[in-house]
Amino acid sequence: MKSTKILLLLLLIALAPAKTAAALREVREVHYQMGSYLEFTLWHDEPETAKRLIRDAAREVHRLDEILSNYDPDSALSHLNQHAGAGAMRVPAELFALLSTAREFSEKTGGIFDVTVGPLMELWRKAEEKNRLPSGKHLAQALAAVSYRNLVLYRPDEAELTRGGMSVDLGGIDKGYAVDRVTGIMRAAGVTTALINFGGSSMSAIGAPPGKRGWEIAVQDTDERLRGTIHLRDTALSTSGSMGRGWTIDGKKYGHLIHPISGTPITEARTAVVITRSATRAEALTKPLVLLGKNALPTIETFSDTEAIVLAASGEPAFSRQFRSRSSWKEISKK
Repeated sequence: MKSTKILLLLLLIALAPAKTAAALREVREVHYQMGSYLEFTLWHDEPETAKRLIRDAAREVHRLDEILSNYDPDSALSHLNQHAGAGAMRVPAELFALLSTAREFSEKTGGIFDVTVGPLMELWRKAEEKNRLPSGKHLAQALAAVSYRNLVLYRPDEAELTRGGMSVDLGGIDKGYAVDRVTGIMRAAGVTTALINFGGSSMSAIGAPPGKRGWEIAVQDTDERLRGTIHLRDTALSTSGSMGRGWTIDGKKYGHLIHPISGTPITEARTAVVITRSATRAEALTKPLVLLGKNALPTIETFSDTEAIVLAASGEPAFSRQFRSRSSWKEISKK
């Protein structure tokens, strides 16, 4: 009798309809979050369920922005910045986790990635408004307030900016963090095929579209020329360019990334791509690559399961070790 039940169960499993590629339908939505476009592409056998998941994920990103934004004066991050030099304060779990991760990347990159760069960002914003380069005095004052070492965390939920005038800017890591959170939501809901693309700079792939080996991602250089393609599958990618945004002062263009040790923005045209299992890590590690170019590759290679490429306006791409063998990079000749 027992064997009959087992056989019957196996027969029922065999006869149960499988979720074939033909049954899956593509669902795509774009939402505006964190000052950028967040694109969801899901393949799902129940489109309405997919749409609900997308909207749940978009709401989660909006919730995170209310915590992590340094533009919203009522966000938890803004409250921390306003409290600089006044002792420790409790912060939400999400902010504590991201600050902890950011500090770890600061230590491992020798301070080239540093979220306490806020005073320098403000200095150069004001310089553009006045159309005048910062004075040496003002630059020194801003630099004195920048150091990840003065961001102190006390478990389980307290953070302190130990010097007055400090401020944290999470713009170089928060979108990657949001992508990781969204990816977790999708996986927990049983999604097996999805691409989360946040502004073209941070993305995460789950599985691959039906009949494909991965999600094909185009990579451009700073002149917006197509330089190659990469297939992503169950991994994350971040790309960062030096000259896409930034400041123009007295007719000269300065990139949006500022070297936290020298205090000056990058002026060289350079694009970095990082592929790894975490969108948070990928986004953070593009910054040293853009600032230092191929000289940052040895640092990137200390991270496991992490690959990188640096594209300069002139010259050949620079790859981290084993990039070509591990990735599906397909280079397109420059015209």
